[in-house]
Amino acid sequence: MESRKHLRAAVQLPISFKGDSISGEGVVFNLSLEGCAVGSDTSIKPGSYLQLRIQTSQEELPIEVELSAARWSEGREFGLEFIRIRAEEQERLRQFVKTLEAGNGS
Repeated sequence: MESRKHLRAAVQLPISFKGDSISGEGVVFNLSLEGCAVGSDTSIKPGSYLQLRIQTSQEELPIEVELSAARWSEGREFGLEFIRIRAEEQERLRQFVKTLEAGNGS
């Protein structure tokens, strides 16, 4: 089994995504600094490239990922690797994940 560099936190966050010929919405059900897993009625093929907007709270603007790649897809779920994200968005993601880790008692 492959080990992950970053802890994945279980979450329930709205996400919207779009690519060259596809767009949709779903729910992020786990999140790390490197990527996320999404449940959606829109099927995504591995190898697809997407822009993402992850809504971490109603008060905050969504975290925007400029470029992500679908690494796996199974039924209504798929996994995304974050490829390109602006520095300020990366820092917002890092702070958000840190609060999730603190909430899990680690």
